[in-house]
Amino acid sequence: MNHLIIINFAFVLFFGVALSLSFADIGIKKNSRQYVVIFGFLGIIQLLAYYTGGDQLLFKSYPFLTHIPLFLLLKYFYKKNSYIAGISILSAYLFCTPRKWIGTAASFFWGYDMGVSLIVQIFITIPLLVLIIRYFSPYVVRLRFESNQILRLFISVPLVYYILEYTLTVYTDLLYQGGAAIVEFLDAAVVIVYFIFSIIYLKTLYEKKEIELEQVLFKVLAAQSQTEIETLRKSQEQSVIYRHDLRHHLNYLHGCIAENNLKGALAYITEVSKEIDNARITRYSENEPVNLILSSYAAKAAEKKIHTEIHVSAGDFSRFTIPDLCILLSNGLENAIQASEQIADSNKRYIKLRLYSKNTKLCIDIRNSYQTEPVFHQGLPVSKEQGHGFGTKSMAYIVEKHVGVFQFAVKDGWFIFQATA
Repeated sequence: MNHLIIINFAFVLFFGVALSLSFADIGIKKNSRQYVVIFGFLGIIQLLAYYTGGDQLLFKSYPFLTHIPLFLLLKYFYKKNSYIAGISILSAYLFCTPRKWIGTAASFFWGYDMGVSLIVQIFITIPLLVLIIRYFSPYVVRLRFESNQILRLFISVPLVYYILEYTLTVYTDLLYQGGAAIVEFLDAAVVIVYFIFSIIYLKTLYEKKEIELEQVLFKVLAAQSQTEIETLRKSQEQSVIYRHDLRHHLNYLHGCIAENNLKGALAYITEVSKEIDNARITRYSENEPVNLILSSYAAKAAEKKIHTEIHVSAGDFSRFTIPDLCILLSNGLENAIQASEQIADSNKRYIKLRLYSKNTKLCIDIRNSYQTEPVFHQGLPVSKEQGHGFGTKSMAYIVEKHVGVFQFAVKDGWFIFQATA
């Protein structure tokens, strides 16, 4: 029996060392010599402890003889993050539990014979190790790309299990002798840890999604800013041209008046006025960014032969930053243009926009005709095209940030976006 115990200790050590190093992204193929040295060093220490004080001393001193040295090795020799080192070792410890359970379950058919349990544990060590390294290790390795906040979250559960395991089964026998109080404590501990883990995870996930969405918003804003700059540049170039040609216009008008050609002069003035009107930014309201955005997309819609109706009665946009206004209006109008231009008959292409105030809140109503029936998922229209679909998420994010409400809907042949914030 003593020989089986020693052999099992050796296999447990190899199992734990191999998993700890693999979880820390130290592969066995490239580092086989280091595996042998680490296994040999820790094995000698364990043998000395076993022959000095027996298996009980080895059990109780295992954290100091194996786990702490492994942690220090990963942190200082392999330069791993403290959380990564801890997660690797604690995760390896967790996976020792199913190995032991399989041996115990198999020994049930022989009256829980310890020898049978040890033999089964020894034989399943390598297959179980290969299985875990192949299917579980790659996911643990990816944790190195996560923030310390995420790593603290992932280390919490195995750390709690580790503390409870040693407290209740190694340093004491409360788990087996404590009765209902200990069993119910374990149930309560599992529930508490689960809910704490879930809350922290969901909070962290939400914050991560917020950061990702903000990155998308910045990209959208950068693209829109580029459009606005281009619009202003074209307007400035046109103004320079008009100033340059002003002398020629005046000379032509002077000639018409000198020859008493009033009809020719009036026609020329009308023509020049139309060109100026086409180049200017329409003033929909006193808010310059709104004027710029709406004028830019109205011009785009005109190029696509889309009829636009824009009505702005809202006067106070102070609750919104310029980036927020840009994201709401630009994405809404961009999506409307993309949907309307797919209609073959240009006479059926329409976009209507209303900005108005109600109960001190800004109300937005953008609706457009469409060719293809939109598909919705969780209240948002979705797109199968690569790189699309972020615009509506950005709009929803902005409205929710201002504690508002919104809806995307289809009614009477119109695709409608409405928001109040």
